[in-house]
Amino acid sequence: MEEIKLAKETDLPEILDLQKKAFGEVAKLMNRYDLPPLLQSIEELRNEYQNGTILICVSEDNKIIGSVRGRMDNENVCHIGKLIVDPDAQNKGIGKTLMDRMERYFFSCRKFSLFTGEETPNTVYLYKKIGYQIVGMQNMGGIGMYLMEKEMI
Repeated sequence: MEEIKLAKETDLPEILDLQKKAFGEVAKLMNRYDLPPLLQSIEELRNEYQNGTILICVSEDNKIIGSVRGRMDNENVCHIGKLIVDPDAQNKGIGKTLMDRMERYFFSCRKFSLFTGEETPNTVYLYKKIGYQIVGMQNMGGIGMYLMEKEMI
């Protein structure tokens, strides 16, 4: 059975490899290979690690098969980033579980906020299913991105 836990700094190279594998699939769908997650360096990931929280999902054989990032700002908003699941392990509830754990980790947030691509209907569907709503649209580097939020009670 999979286990969700906090990432350690030693996990970062494996997380970055998984990120490139997962977003490689997205790049194929969009026919765009210049997506920021594909170009991220280990130094940039290390900076995210030092300034936020990274959760990982580890398989029974101790491989990282999923990850999500979060950080809280001064206005008590938690910004979610780069929910990734190994393409070979998708549609098994891993993404939903990672999001649930991140929301529980930042239980004192008043709102969660994230961006997802308009050309990735599976992620939009997942986020809507777990309570996020589209509140805006932004063009980021020629890519249409939905701003989605979830208010906490």
